[in-house]
Amino acid sequence: MLLASVLLLLPLLITLNLKHEGENVVAAQDNLQSYVSETQLQDGLLWRVIGGRIPPEAARQQVVASRERAAAHLAKSVSLGLSAEAGADIATLSQSYDHAVDAEQRLLAQGLTQQALSLHLVGQLTATLNSLAVDLSAQAGKAQRWGDLGVLATVLLSLMAVTVVQGRRRRIEVRQQTRQQSEARYRTLIDRSSDLVLVLDPDGKLSFASPSAERLLVGEDEANGRAREGSAADTSLADATLADLLAVVDPADRARLSVALQTATAENRAIGEFRLNSTQHSSTFELALQDLSGDPSVNGVVLTGHDVTDRLALHQEMEHRALHDELTGLPNRALLFDRCEQALLGAERTGTTVGVLLLDLERFKEVNDTFGHHYGDELLRQIGPRLAGRLREVDTVSRLGGDEFAILLQDVKSVDVAVEVAATLLAALEAPFHVEGVDLDVEGSIGVVVSGEHGQNVISLIQHADIAMYVAKTQHLGVFAYDPSIDEHSASKLALVGDLRRGLECDELVLYYQPQVSASTGALVGAEALARWQHPLKGLVMPDDFIPVAERTGLINPLTRRVLDIALAQARTWIDQGRPLPIAVNLSVRNLHDENFVDLIAQLLDDYDVPARLLELEVTESAIMIDPERARQTMEKLSALGIRLSLDDFGAGYTSLSQLKDLPITDLKIDKSFVMSMAHDAKDSLIVQSLISLGHNLGLTMVAEGVESAELLAALAGLGCDVAQGHHISEPIPAADFDTWSMTGR
Repeated sequence: MLLASVLLLLPLLITLNLKHEGENVVAAQDNLQSYVSETQLQDGLLWRVIGGRIPPEAARQQVVASRERAAAHLAKSVSLGLSAEAGADIATLSQSYDHAVDAEQRLLAQGLTQQALSLHLVGQLTATLNSLAVDLSAQAGKAQRWGDLGVLATVLLSLMAVTVVQGRRRRIEVRQQTRQQSEARYRTLIDRSSDLVLVLDPDGKLSFASPSAERLLVGEDEANGRAREGSAADTSLADATLADLLAVVDPADRARLSVALQTATAENRAIGEFRLNSTQHSSTFELALQDLSGDPSVNGVVLTGHDVTDRLALHQEMEHRALHDELTGLPNRALLFDRCEQALLGAERTGTTVGVLLLDLERFKEVNDTFGHHYGDELLRQIGPRLAGRLREVDTVSRLGGDEFAILLQDVKSVDVAVEVAATLLAALEAPFHVEGVDLDVEGSIGVVVSGEHGQNVISLIQHADIAMYVAKTQHLGVFAYDPSIDEHSASKLALVGDLRRGLECDELVLYYQPQVSASTGALVGAEALARWQHPLKGLVMPDDFIPVAERTGLINPLTRRVLDIALAQARTWIDQGRPLPIAVNLSVRNLHDENFVDLIAQLLDDYDVPARLLELEVTESAIMIDPERARQTMEKLSALGIRLSLDDFGAGYTSLSQLKDLPITDLKIDKSFVMSMAHDAKDSLIVQSLISLGHNLGLTMVAEGVESAELLAALAGLGCDVAQGHHISEPIPAADFDTWSMTGR
């Protein structure tokens, strides 16, 4: 019994002893795990300090407390079964590791990552932990040979320790690699950029300069030499200061840059354009300044900039083109008006007078027709310098278009002085102009006005100068000063000029259409477009009230252009509707003398895609008689386009038969004064009959205006007249009413 008890007790004791020993081993493992956890805690505190999330002093206190707890866990592990030798090795390594962590913390805080990595005791720590895992595994095998707890705990402890150490090392390597890649990319972008990047530290020294900035500061050759030697851009200017930067800034811009440096903050950048002068050239840079002295990674004022020289040059070129004549380079109408307004303001302050001269060249058309436009263009280029040579520097010569020039005279004493200047300018034109071996002669007509006496603003001065020039031209006076007594227009009609200019810009012009029918059949054969002005206050203004104003003030050309636009748009509409109809448009004498008019007509026909045969242009006898040769040349060019040309009001002017046979006209319009009285005046009836016969003998289509009754229409048909128009057929009506009339006959 006793033997049986002993036999039972002995295995039990052995089992209990083994169990106790196994439990101690497990407890030793737990304490070692706690030791590892404290190491991880210390490692985490280190990275939180580097990340700036906790202050170093607070971390240091927590590290000290963690190390005390780790030492206690290690001692407990030794007392529970860990060999004293292993415990001593770990304690020694722990002490060395603590010193290494302290040193690593200091080095990482300074950004010395590579040196910090060299202090890690990764290999020794890993070897010790592996050895410890073997010891614990052996002890657990003696205590519980058939149990896996000790082995698993030992293996788990080893794996956890190795994972902690290797994970920490991997994080450092990845962080270092990422930083190196980022720095390399940044360096490549900076090195290859043409933009300037500089950092000016609080002491006024340049702590960084991009390669483009270095080339600007030290010169292209020296900077390239340093680049070949491998010098870094931000170290090659170690001694450079704010004074070196200001030295390359244009003296006129240095004060502004100094102010920008003083006013720049981290939140608000100071931005401006500054001229920088290198040894090779001068450029304009747009600089942005931002004070990042509070950022430890920068610690200074950052200047970034890019070259805007080309952009500014393009802007200046576009501005110059907008204000100067493309052919001659002289100021254009817009710049003349601006300078004139400024001169008038100055004259008002100083009590002086401003003069405006309007010059129109004579015989310029002959130069173009005889020698070609190339010679004409070169002649126009020489006009400006010839005139400027007789003027003061403060005066302005401008080209308004075609062969028309304007001269702005500053501080003119009187009208007589302005007239004398005009006479001097005409005398300057007397000497021949030499163009590619050919001597060209031109003359001119000049209209003269002065502020105060002839107008108070630019518009009125230009209008009155235009009227004066027209008088000088038509009466062959050379120079003529504006005289209100020759102006038949009342003050209200002069005010109408401004309204008409605005009305053209606002599309207030409308067209009414008067049907033209076959005198014999009554069939619709065409329409005459007649201008009306839909004034916003005065209502519908008739052409007799504004056409003469346009004729005398230079508005007739834009007015005619607008009439042609509307008429050709309507012609296109009728074509699209399947009923093409010829449209007649009245021309002015100024249209015939405009050298660009034929090109304008050709362009408009092309723009609206209207056949030339559907456009008829009507010219009065009086318009032809002002300059018969010039008018004939223009009409021949229009005829060559395929346009029908009609001589309007025939019989009331002074056209000779020799001129009539030489004009390229297709239609003759009998003056309505003869037509309207032919029913009760036998002589007028005979005149109409003679005109119809004459026109037919010349192969022309005869058109009678002023058909006010059925009797007149029948009489004209009996005389063989081809086309008739008048109120009996229809008064001028809007396009919509015209469409209705054409479909109903009434």
